[in-house]
This record gives sequence, structure tokens and C-alpha cells, in this order.
Amino acid sequence: MIASFTIVNHNDFGVKDVEVTCSSTAASGTVIDHNTRTVYVLVKPQSSKRVREFNMGLINSQAAGTDCSITDLTVVP
Repeated sequence: MIASFTIVNHNDFGVKDVEVTCSSTAASGTVIDHNTRTVYVLVKPQSSKRVREFNMGLINSQAAGTDCSITDLTVVP
């Protein structure tokens, strides 16, 4: 799975090492797989960072859809 996305930081502090988890579902709606990767970027306060063509790993051949979200990060004071 190759993903492009934007990390938006609305906080008054920076964030880095953003963990992204993508959950894939089958046509039945059952979650069948998870892919987790860390994007090693620094996103300054009140800014955003575009990530293009990031390799999230292999995707299950039965996946009908995938939803990704941030699941962890490191706060930069």
C-alpha cells in the first residue's frame, strides 16, 4: 500500500515520529488487517506536513477498503 496524506498539527507544540495505522476491511465490513508505520518527520506548531507515496506495507488481497489514522506521536516542547 502506497499512501499520500497530510499531517495537520493544530497544537501550540511540535510533534514528530508520527505513527500511522491503517485498518483494512473486507467487503463484509470485517476488519481483516492492520498496517502500522512511523513517519519520521517534524511538524511544527500550527502547521502541516504533506507526506507523499509513503510505503505502508502489503495489503490483504481481500481488502475492500482501508482507513488510516494517527495512533501515536512524540511531543516536541
